[in-house]
Amino acid sequence: MITKATEQVFWTAVNQVPVQYPWLNENLDCEIAIIGGGITAALCALRFSQAGYDTVMLGASPIGFGGTASSSGMMSVDGEQSITTLVEKIGADRAMMAVELMTQAINNIEQLCNEFEEDCGFRRMDSLRFAEDIKGGETLRREYSLRLHNGINAQLLTSWNYSEQFTFPMEAGIYSQGIGAQIDPYRFVHAVTSAAVKQGVRVYENTAVIEIDKGESGHVTLNCERERYVNCKYVVVAAGIGTEQLSGGLDRSATICTIVTEPVSEFSGWRGPCLIYSEGAPTIFLTVTPDSRILMGGLSVSSILENTYVSKVLDLIPITEKKYEQLEKRLRKMFPAIRNITVEYVYSSKNGRTDDGLPVLGRKPEDDRIAYALCCGNDGILYSEIASRLLLEQYQGKANQQLGLFSPGREWRIRH
Repeated sequence: MITKATEQVFWTAVNQVPVQYPWLNENLDCEIAIIGGGITAALCALRFSQAGYDTVMLGASPIGFGGTASSSGMMSVDGEQSITTLVEKIGADRAMMAVELMTQAINNIEQLCNEFEEDCGFRRMDSLRFAEDIKGGETLRREYSLRLHNGINAQLLTSWNYSEQFTFPMEAGIYSQGIGAQIDPYRFVHAVTSAAVKQGVRVYENTAVIEIDKGESGHVTLNCERERYVNCKYVVVAAGIGTEQLSGGLDRSATICTIVTEPVSEFSGWRGPCLIYSEGAPTIFLTVTPDSRILMGGLSVSSILENTYVSKVLDLIPITEKKYEQLEKRLRKMFPAIRNITVEYVYSSKNGRTDDGLPVLGRKPEDDRIAYALCCGNDGILYSEIASRLLLEQYQGKANQQLGLFSPGREWRIRH
């Protein structure tokens, strides 16, 4: 264990709970029911309510205490994978459509934050994707060409010129100005939820949905804890990784380890400072929080360990503690000129990945009363914003080619 570090999720440790919402203590009727208590659910609740629909939001835990609390708060097209890799998986047209949606999502989140009275810690940032080995360097050189030909801001860093801007070595890097952003995800989810409440959304936390019962009358009944239920016309399941149990689609899950330092006064050897993502495995990501701390995550531990015989033999706690130590060691090695680096918080969280790296959004072909929003990975916040817009349009019956990109049954996915 890193000396003096607190094993606690950073965002909920440094923020007070701004609002506590009641649990469901009566039976309700509504048009739209949103299952979830994180950013995806809150944004969906806000969008549906702004469109005039009677909406209820049901979170199994306190608002923002699920996957949202463990989010890095980083937003960038550099997040989950390089654009080059996405093109190889789904084709150029689809990949660039996804990039355009993600870019628009950052703009929309910025606009939302400007409208809120609460400070969500939003700020625009530059973004770096770097590779240490030759293979990753080749990928990023193709990435540089792809970005230039698609009008995306890009500067190529090589082993010859990186040292002018960064103190850690790289075979190649793509530096893009202004394409990323950082936010406090906990403050953001509460600001969005508060805005939804002002639009008339009824919010209940600590209220788990036990069963979704699709009746013959065209209505759906959500059977909840404490023998309460919600009758609705339409359901959006936005409950983090728990959504996968109903929608399917996760190719794998992993336990991501994160460390957060005490506030840092200067960032020598870190241009910007910018968002940083590594190319290739094992992946790492780094950012600077609104109060000038370094947040670093990655070096995932396969979640398979938690569900097999191996978990009975190996104690997972020492494994994650070792990862924290490895992250701290790598941080110090990357930025030897930054003084007084002291890790204050460490924590781990389970995260999921789809095969193509995109979210799962929309309805299954056999059911037009339940929509899914499975927004995992390093781009989860951006996918949440995209989900809120596209799922509303789907409910309104608007034809949208973009939603097909994320459909639960998209034909290029290996797993269905």
